[in-house]
Amino acid sequence: MTDDLMPEPLRKWLSDVTYRMQTPADFATISAIVVMASAIGSGCAIRPKSVDDWEVIPNMWGAAIGRPSVVLKTPSMQEVMCLIDRLQAKYGDEFTQQQMLHEADTFILEAKVTDVESRIKKAAKQGLSTQELDILKQEYADIKQSHADRPTRRLFKTNETSTQSMTVLQNQNDRGVLVFRDELTALLVRWDREDHADERAYFLEGWNGNGSFTDMKIGRGLTEAKNICISLLGGIQPDKLKRYLSQATKGNNDGLMQRLQLAVWPDVPDKWELVDSVPDKVEKERVYALIGNLAELDFQQVGAIQGEYDDRPYFRFDSEGQKVFNHWLTNLQTVKIKMEDNPLMAEHLGKFRSLMPSLALIFHCIDVADGRVMGPVTEKSARLAVAWCDYLESHAKRIYTTTYRPEHQAAVHLSVKIRGKQLSSRFTTRDVVRKGWHGLKARQEVEAACDVLIEEDWLRMEVKLQSTSGGRPPLPDYIINPLLI
Repeated sequence: MTDDLMPEPLRKWLSDVTYRMQTPADFATISAIVVMASAIGSGCAIRPKSVDDWEVIPNMWGAAIGRPSVVLKTPSMQEVMCLIDRLQAKYGDEFTQQQMLHEADTFILEAKVTDVESRIKKAAKQGLSTQELDILKQEYADIKQSHADRPTRRLFKTNETSTQSMTVLQNQNDRGVLVFRDELTALLVRWDREDHADERAYFLEGWNGNGSFTDMKIGRGLTEAKNICISLLGGIQPDKLKRYLSQATKGNNDGLMQRLQLAVWPDVPDKWELVDSVPDKVEKERVYALIGNLAELDFQQVGAIQGEYDDRPYFRFDSEGQKVFNHWLTNLQTVKIKMEDNPLMAEHLGKFRSLMPSLALIFHCIDVADGRVMGPVTEKSARLAVAWCDYLESHAKRIYTTTYRPEHQAAVHLSVKIRGKQLSSRFTTRDVVRKGWHGLKARQEVEAACDVLIEEDWLRMEVKLQSTSGGRPPLPDYIINPLLI
């Protein structure tokens, strides 16, 4: 994650957070994007093609992957989540005030109803005419009809995942809700259980942002949500991720992992320094205001379109942005997916056709909420979305290499060291084993890794002639492809 990938209105604050915490910028950045996406939710959509009605809603699922207590993924996410918690508390205070006003209105209404009821009883005893009774009946009906619905509290975030509770929240929050779980693996394992299959299906439906749910139980009655829009964010430990993905390679893949499109697994920073500086409160307040603006944004007023039969306002790309999307989608469908050997990775790339326009819309709405632009989604937002897809693809490849055979995993470890210039251009297996690197501590592991990298044209093996004096044959040299140095 580099500064140029961060949307400009968030850049200074995200840089400040990651500098003070000395942690990869990836975690705070993807958390911010998921939060911004949840504030938009199903309030608007993007139609990526110029005339087609294919529609994408920009809710996002993200995961911060890293070893516990090493890369501070939870504190990084919490830096962002505290802003949504603060906004939620603000709406909670407003809800309390609305409740008190509603109770006062209800008290006044009950008094009016009691008054009319007494007059109707008195009129009936006095034998008033039908016309006079009809007037009182109409007054009674008007008062009853004027009863305002009980106010509901707007929620942005929850830790709850049961279908019944989520359905209630979805009914009360038209744009949807963000589910935050510090440890996502526990949730994934829970969904693997047969008694939670309905909950898993519910979330898979909610990923689309426009699903619906109807449930009828004798004891509970009818539970219905006309629009389910779920955003999801949490952390995952690499070892637990590996065990989970191993199940997906054995026929248990329903596309759940591929829906975690904003899943990142960054390198541990090479350098660390003690930083004790004052947080940038000005930039933090700017980001907080942006989330609030997005939550209240009237999308039609800033350029979205909504026809008579459209469920929600929608944006399209401007002319230059449309060219960027068309070129990118064509390359995705005709090159990237076709050339991908790993079936899980190919399925993951298949979800990118909705990821890119979703990101473009999110970046555009951030600029709109910051007062920068209005109207169609710009070329700038489209190009930033393409850059994010490349960035997320690199992380997805790291994630799915955990499903490779041991020799491929060892080759991945060795390739990282080669890229990091931690080996000389000519080395032996003994040189690598002496380093004591994870996954490359045994000679057999290193040889297997080198065999894979030879096939991939990363290395060339040079066999040395055995000395005429006898003894052990010398180890072969491995020569790194000069293009990689």
